[in-house]
Amino acid sequence: MSSKLATYANLIVRYENQLKDTEKRTAEDGKKIVLMAENLSSQFRNVAEQVVSQIFTEIDQTYSSQIQQLSKKYFEEREKEIEKIKKQAQKNVNKAVDFVIAKLLEVYK
Repeated sequence: MSSKLATYANLIVRYENQLKDTEKRTAEDGKKIVLMAENLSSQFRNVAEQVVSQIFTEIDQTYSSQIQQLSKKYFEEREKEIEKIKKQAQKNVNKAVDFVIAKLLEVYK
């Protein structure tokens, strides 16, 4: 019976050692999983920041391009209006000169 008792004691000790080893491996595996999760989270954050930065850059470029187009359009329309006003002013000057010449001719007749 003492040999059976020794065998049970050895089995219990071996079981406890295996249980401790399993707990230790579980803790180590948990730590590895947490570290991997932190690493993946960091990588995800970096990629997300790059994407957001790229989106803002594209938005800035789009608006900058639109602003430049609107400025160009405004400048062209402004130049057309100024040219139209200059032509009208020249016509008015020509009419005024013709009128003055006509009146001077009337006076000298």
